[in-house]
Amino acid sequence: MARAGFRSGLTASAMVAASLLASMVVTPGANAAGKLWGPIYAKSGQTAIGSADGDFANNGGVYATVGANWRDLRNDGMPTFVRVEFFFLVEGKWESAGSSESARTHTHASGPLSRRLRHEATAARAAIHVCVDRNILPDFCSRDAIVSFNY
Repeated sequence: MARAGFRSGLTASAMVAASLLASMVVTPGANAAGKLWGPIYAKSGQTAIGSADGDFANNGGVYATVGANWRDLRNDGMPTFVRVEFFFLVEGKWESAGSSESARTHTHASGPLSRRLRHEATAARAAIHVCVDRNILPDFCSRDAIVSFNY
């Protein structure tokens, strides 16, 4: 009996070691640090009511990714979100790759917004702004933070 328990312990230890080894082999290396942007502010008059900051990076040679943190500074029922317009430099000309919007929040949130890199391009650019959603009225939005990288 004691011997069976000893074997179980070895098997469990071996399984843990194998799992750790597999995770080290499979896990990709970290990407180079992205280019920081922000903070940027959505304002009502002179009062900041929403803010955002983050980075823009080549994500594994596959995606252009904006990492964003956005906050509702008022919590007044109008949610805050981030909108990103993506561009790629193709033959010396910036071409639009469309836009993406984050989820809307009444507090604080973070997350990525991405576009697949274009093989024919040599650089990626993001025009990022934070907005406060005002239902039927025009949104309060910040000026764009514009960041780019070559690849």
